[in-house]
Amino acid sequence: MKWKKERQELVRVAKKLYRKCLVTGSSGNLSLRVDERCILITPRAKCYEKLKLEDIVIIDFEGNTIDGNREPSSEKSLHIEIYKKRQDVNSIIHTHSTSVCVLAALQLPIPLILDEQETFLGGKIEVAKYAPAGSVELAMEAVKALGNNRAVILSKHGAVVVGSSLREAFDMCELLERLSKIYLFIKLLNH
Repeated sequence: MKWKKERQELVRVAKKLYRKCLVTGSSGNLSLRVDERCILITPRAKCYEKLKLEDIVIIDFEGNTIDGNREPSSEKSLHIEIYKKRQDVNSIIHTHSTSVCVLAALQLPIPLILDEQETFLGGKIEVAKYAPAGSVELAMEAVKALGNNRAVILSKHGAVVVGSSLREAFDMCELLERLSKIYLFIKLLNH
């Protein structure tokens, strides 16, 4: 099996996201750039609790399936467009965590509230203009709002976090959810 170690890491992180409630069921998706031609990505409609190595799909940068028996994530365009724009990114995680989704539903960006936000995520977390899930338009809006930062909120949807590795992207997902909770508390206490 090609890229077995990388597939194992993708499955491990997907299950960890599920256990930490950063995704539910088959919501969200993860990917890993393995070379200049290929991306490993989670499949469409597969619960992460039951994800296996053979479920991981290999796609190219045009979205064509190179290897795999399952359909790739419906958000493959989102991953592809970010990788094309950001050479520093080798891993992307799209979450639907509760606090982030509250901000997404309200279309609220997170202003700079803590030092670590600037250090690790790049500063203010923007909200991408709304576009339908799975669309190329969503991918383009996310790329634009992400800029050079490591996280973006998707309007009425969830969030996308990027990293140089899966480990880094996962850590940024946890940080984004924590910042979202803190910001919601700030908003509640200021009213």
